[in-house]
Amino acid sequence: MRRNGRRVLVLAARQPLLVSELEAAGFDVDSRTRPISTGERVSVDLAVVCRGRLIGRNQAQLLTDRGVPVIEVHTAEPQTPSTAGWIRVSNRMPKPDLVQVVRALADWAENGGRAA
Repeated sequence: MRRNGRRVLVLAARQPLLVSELEAAGFDVDSRTRPISTGERVSVDLAVVCRGRLIGRNQAQLLTDRGVPVIEVHTAEPQTPSTAGWIRVSNRMPKPDLVQVVRALADWAENGGRAA
């Protein structure tokens, strides 16, 4: 498996299929099933936050405040608009499509927030 040098944090209670698809796409995945704490250090290029009962709404905000681009996966249609560094999607999005969004955000972040 060829690595692309990009490290992705997947913050979700249960997302083994997403993790395996990201790894197959060459990402180095840090998968966590518990929320990160305010002072906890993370060294990633971007994060995928799958909201649910355990992973609350503050996790995406905590990461974006640290300058980490985030894809936040909601259990329903997102009620707030996406921005360049904080993309909001529904969990009805197929996993291969979500991997494509991860690739695009990783490219955007790698290019300093500019289109490639």
